[in-house]
Amino acid sequence: MKDTIDSTKPKLALVASDGIPKGTTNKRTGRLPNGLTVKQEAFAQALASGLSNADSYRAAYDATSMKDNSIHAEASRLAASPTISARVREILDGKAIKNSMFTDRQREKHSDRIWRNLWSMLDAAETPPAVKASLLSLGAKAAGMLTEQVRMETVTSDAKSIEAEILERLQRLSA
Repeated sequence: MKDTIDSTKPKLALVASDGIPKGTTNKRTGRLPNGLTVKQEAFAQALASGLSNADSYRAAYDATSMKDNSIHAEASRLAASPTISARVREILDGKAIKNSMFTDRQREKHSDRIWRNLWSMLDAAETPPAVKASLLSLGAKAAGMLTEQVRMETVTSDAKSIEAEILERLQRLSA
């Protein structure tokens, strides 16, 4: 009897205890497709999850016989590595994209309900005028209609123009 592949069943892959699928490392170099070793990838994942450099190092490497100073030094060296920092940025960017897509979908889903509730509170006779003003302000801010802007102007002047301005002000004050 011939084995047939059922397309409705999920394809399974062997995964090591570190979460890296088996067979994804280069057998000759021991590196993953992104150029990192399995331990470096685990270190980058731990950093991206919010652990400190030292805690990420302890999570990825066997540091039981190491002194704290050595752990901190090695963790700092690894975290400063361009390949590690690039991988951490890649992981964080992926999480940010995933989170922003989720919030966009969630915002679209609940936006209509929020606006209906806002308008019903504004139309209600028992809502005090101060609350109505606050509701309108919050609604406008949420819609992006009101934004706070801070403008800073930097003026560079030479000594002669500053002296002339001071003399002009003194003359106005003495007049």
